[in-house]
Amino acid sequence: MHCPLFTGVLFLSYVGLGCCGTCFNVSSVLKKDAHIEHYVFRKVSSLSVYSCASECLMSSLCMSFNFETRTRTCGLNSNSSDQVGITSQAGFLYSDISNWPKSFAGACSETSCPTSRCQLDRLGRASCETEFQGCGAPPAVANAEVHYDGVYEGAAAVYTCSDNFMLCTTSNSRVCHLSGNWNGSVGPCAQNVWNNPNINFWLDLPCGDSKSFKVALHVTPTAQKKVHMDFYSGTNILRHIDFRLDDNTMVFGSYFAGAWGPGTTLSQVPLTLGTESLVEIRLDHGMYMIVVDGRSIHNVTDEYPGEILERLFVSGDGMVSAANITLVPLTSADPGQQPQDLCAKPDEK
Repeated sequence: MHCPLFTGVLFLSYVGLGCCGTCFNVSSVLKKDAHIEHYVFRKVSSLSVYSCASECLMSSLCMSFNFETRTRTCGLNSNSSDQVGITSQAGFLYSDISNWPKSFAGACSETSCPTSRCQLDRLGRASCETEFQGCGAPPAVANAEVHYDGVYEGAAAVYTCSDNFMLCTTSNSRVCHLSGNWNGSVGPCAQNVWNNPNINFWLDLPCGDSKSFKVALHVTPTAQKKVHMDFYSGTNILRHIDFRLDDNTMVFGSYFAGAWGPGTTLSQVPLTLGTESLVEIRLDHGMYMIVVDGRSIHNVTDEYPGEILERLFVSGDGMVSAANITLVPLTSADPGQQPQDLCAKPDEK
């Protein structure tokens, strides 16, 4: 009695796979809706799970395979379930190649290619040829997760920053090339959200972008004194913003090369003791814009456009419950009431 050899797609019912005692029982070596991740070094179109197994048997590197039934795609893995865990994946069949008869490789079952791949020509003659071994694991990025299904040519590694961090490159993926390298550059992931930082803390401007950003601070004054916000470049304060609750004024200035420059004083500080306010500071097209609780308070020109802003220091008598820095194209100054400026030199801190 002879068993039929299916050449079409293997249906999930596995009908006829164990029809006689001497037949290979395929259903016993396949795992339904399962695969292993990260180890696919080659993907090929395959008419059936049988031809997928044959592809794996002809490779010296292949230890298992994933077969996607919908697309009839065969993924050859460089690892097996003995070494790594199997994960659930609907529409996939998985199998360790060690469970398959070598005869499925045809003439290649009699040909040894210990560090390469066996290939059959039109006449069914076997020969060894070089096989791409994959790119290896994609480079890690601090504070990011990387997602990829394999290391085959054309495989994509997609990076996702952790919560409270943002990606500093426009691309979030790298692609495996036949050279064995992952092309492109991704990262770093820089912190841009701080939860309950309190007061007297530094915020590094993420990604080194100092020309277009918005800082949002949830500030609650805790004493009838002062709250300061200072943007630093090295030891220089390129923009000093001082909320003075003790004399109901705001002071804007800069401290450069060891000296305070001319500044601006506004009457009526927009913060209230014991009440949380949203303070937003934007830098856009060479202009600082200060908005408190949605109300535009003051616009002031960037006096040092050639300097690189590095950090923000928030200090004084208050509490900050949340801070966020956004790097996006910003519009010009928001419409709103523009108070009259009263020129004065800011006091030293």
